[in-house]
Amino acid sequence: MSAAIAAAPKSARRPGRLRPLAGIALRQYWIAGAILLLLALCIGVQIVYHYQGWADAIALRDHVGSEAYHFGRYTDDAHTMTARLMDDGTMLAFQPALLAALLTGVLTAREWESRRVVLALTQTVTPRRWFGVRWAVLAAILVVLTVPLVALYRMSVVHAFHLDLLTYGAERQNAYYTIGPVTVAYVVLGVAAGALTGTLLRRLWPTLLAAPLLTWLVAALLVRSRAMLLLDLPVLAKVDGYHPGAVFGLMFYDALPQDAYLTNALDTGDYWPFQIASSTLVLAVAALFVLASFRVIRRRTA
Repeated sequence: MSAAIAAAPKSARRPGRLRPLAGIALRQYWIAGAILLLLALCIGVQIVYHYQGWADAIALRDHVGSEAYHFGRYTDDAHTMTARLMDDGTMLAFQPALLAALLTGVLTAREWESRRVVLALTQTVTPRRWFGVRWAVLAAILVVLTVPLVALYRMSVVHAFHLDLLTYGAERQNAYYTIGPVTVAYVVLGVAAGALTGTLLRRLWPTLLAAPLLTWLVAALLVRSRAMLLLDLPVLAKVDGYHPGAVFGLMFYDALPQDAYLTNALDTGDYWPFQIASSTLVLAVAALFVLASFRVIRRRTA
């Protein structure tokens, strides 16, 4: 027996390899992944269907004129088409992040509540690796499903924005600047927040509330403080004043906090600096949450 073990390749004897752990997580999460895929397909079909409607909007504007299209009342006028676009954005702006927090928090809390984590303590894999791989698998599934939807939405909103098919004002600005790479970063933040709350509380029902609440609160504070703009001083110089009322004085696009002073100060050239700066800060906070989760795991399984 000892000779056989010695003759085995090192890769086969390495404890806690990532690939088998990822395979276990995928097998356990396939039902949740299938449900998420179905939801993503429904959203994608709706975005594509609404994208086809821009041709009707262009035909209407050519027929009645730009002023009547933007300020009149027709079936495919600017108000109707912008409302449809905002409906698409409502499903993407922050709901995936809240869903990620809820799903990760629940699955993590169940690991503790059902004492399944004890299994990891009796194996060659460490608890931190056990949870880390599971969180990474969840994040990968959610990101892979979110990225195509964000790309489809951006294709639609950029098409409408550059052809001047949207209404003027806050809805136009929110539709254009809100969704992008930062949407994916918020999904990662949701996974990290769910991991932290599930690890701290270790109970299903408290985590159901705490995980999405922590995700929303952090996003609200980041938007309200405009901390992401510290990485993009040219944009910061364009923004004057603050929206009164702190967090509760913000406008909302779905559940995502928005600051009208900020979005109304941006132009198309500011989209990528704003998105990159915002994504960097959101991912940094997510990394802090994951590190905090690992510290809690290490303390409780020492």
